[in-house]
Amino acid sequence: MKDYEIVFILKPTFSEEKYAEIISNFEGWVTKNGGEILLLTALGLRDLAQQFGHFTQGYYVQSHFKAVNQTLEEIQRQISVSEDFLRHLVVTLESITVHKRGQDELQKSPVGE
Repeated sequence: MKDYEIVFILKPTFSEEKYAEIISNFEGWVTKNGGEILLLTALGLRDLAQQFGHFTQGYYVQSHFKAVNQTLEEIQRQISVSEDFLRHLVVTLESITVHKRGQDELQKSPVGE
């Protein structure tokens, strides 16, 4: 099992109950397919960097979770058939850590060496 992070953006037009239902569904997709939620944070309504359709805001949710390939496939399938999601991005936590470590090393190295 690998560690992953997902950030997804939901349409801004739903009630708090609907957001809670969508987030609960996401938790089910992970846990029912062999995964484990490590962290789940609803970041709430935020302005979008770029307009999607006629939306200028979105409801952001971030999660760290452990998963196998089957779990990722189910998440992708569910998101692709749902009209509730504006955008999503799944990355391995390892790729984030390696990238950050590389940036830290660049900042520490003296100029001219």
